[in-house]
Amino acid sequence: MGAVETHSPWGWNGPARVLLALVAGTGALALCSAPRISVEQANDPSRLVVNLNTAPPAVLAALPRLGPSLVNRIVTARERAPFRSLDDLDARVQGIGPATIVALKPFLRIDTIEP
Repeated sequence: MGAVETHSPWGWNGPARVLLALVAGTGALALCSAPRISVEQANDPSRLVVNLNTAPPAVLAALPRLGPSLVNRIVTARERAPFRSLDDLDARVQGIGPATIVALKPFLRIDTIEP
């Protein structure tokens, strides 16, 4: 009688299984050694501070409480004259109120542009 061949249920031979185990192990080690970021760091959007007078519309749209309509009004108003303060923004742009100013304050700085 001849030798009986046995097959892996997945159809992979021994060397292929060893290679797969090495690749999986290397990937697991790489994931374990990745730098850790705390939940607070990952969810802290306050690091983004933009200049209201120069920020592109897409950046303004990423700020809280600013939709496309308000962003368009802000851009139109700053084209006429740069904003001097958040109070100036509130006074010159319809739809900006105290709640919006409070929400935007951590994300905005206002540098006036010299002509």
